Amino acid sequence: MKAVVKEAPRDGCMALVARPEPRRGAGEVLIRITAAGICGTDVAIWHWHEAVVGQYAPSFPVVVGHEFAGVVVEAPEGSDLSPGTVVGVNPQIGCGTCRYCGLGRPTLCDDRRMMGGHIDGGWTEMVSVPEAQVFALPEGVDPAVAPLLEPMAVAVHAVMEQVPLRAGEDALVIGAGPIGLLCGILALEAGAARVVITGVGADAGRLALARELGMEPVDVEQASAAEALGPEGADVIYETSGNAAVAAEFLHLLRKAGRIGLIGLCHGPATFVTTPAVLKEIQLTGSRAYNDPTWRLVMKILPKVAPQVLRLVTHRFPLDRFEDALKAVAAREGVKILLEP
Repeated sequence: MKAVVKEAPRDGCMALVARPEPRRGAGEVLIRITAAGICGTDVAIWHWHEAVVGQYAPSFPVVVGHEFAGVVVEAPEGSDLSPGTVVGVNPQIGCGTCRYCGLGRPTLCDDRRMMGGHIDGGWTEMVSVPEAQVFALPEGVDPAVAPLLEPMAVAVHAVMEQVPLRAGEDALVIGAGPIGLLCGILALEAGAARVVITGVGADAGRLALARELGMEPVDVEQASAAEALGPEGADVIYETSGNAAVAAEFLHLLRKAGRIGLIGLCHGPATFVTTPAVLKEIQLTGSRAYNDPTWRLVMKILPKVAPQVLRLVTHRFPLDRFEDALKAVAAREGVKILLEP
C-alpha cells in the first residue's frame, strides 16, 4: 500500500513510499482510509519547525496525518463495529495510567502519543488502531464529514467543554481558519445571539463562507472587531489564530466577566497588560485538543451541524499529490483540504 512518511527530522524529507498492509492486532480495528485532512501542524511537521520538535519525537520514518477516517474492514469479535461501518478516529492515545488519564484528560498526559506525530498516522491506505479510538458515524449522517471529526473535536472541546457559551451571548472568534469556522458553527448551534469572526485580506473566501454560515465577518485590515462588536464587546472570545499581536487587544474586546478560550498555538512571545483582566474579572482558559468524552459529544452534536461542517471542504487531492496539498494549506488556499488514497 502507499503511505506518506516523514523520513528525517529536518525541512522537507517527506515521501510517498510502499508499505506492507497492516495486520489487525488484538483489540484493534482494521480500517480502509477514505480521506484524511491536512492542518497547520502537518505543514509544521513537513518543515520541521522548532515548535513541532518540542511536541513530537517520532522514530523515523513515520506515517504522517492525524485527521483521518474510513470504513471498517475487520473488528474484534463481539465489537459493535461491523465491516463497512463508516468511522472517524481519535488519533490521541494517552498512557492510561497517569494522573491526567485517570482524570479523563489524556490530552494532558505526559506520555500522550499522537498518530501522525509520535506514531504512524493516516496518510495511507489502511490502518489498524485500538477499538477505543474508533467512533462510528451516527445513522443518517453524510459519510463525507468523517475526516473532519478530529478538527471538530478540537472546536467542541473549546466551545462546549472548556469555555461553554450560553444561549443569547455574543461571541468573537479570532481567526477564520478551519478551527475558527468550526468554533463559529458550534457557537451558533449553542444559541449565540451573534458570532463575529475576524480574518485578514487573504481570508476573503473564508470570511465569505462565514457570512453564508450566519456569522458576521470582519477583515481586520479594513475594519476593527471593536467597531463590529459595539461598545460593550463580546461575552466570549475564542482565539484560534495563534497571532501574538492579538493578545494586546483581546482583553479590551470583552465585556465584564467575559471569558477567553485560547486555542491557537502562538509561536512567539505575547504581551498584554493584566490590569483589565483583574478589573473586569475576565477568565482566560487554555483549550488543547480534546479528551475521550469530547468525541462522544461530537457524535451527539454531529447530526445537527454536519451540513455546515461539510461546507468547509474546498479541495481534494490524491495521496501522491500530498506536497501540492501541503503547499495549498500553507498558502491559505480554500478552507479544508483533504487527501484521498
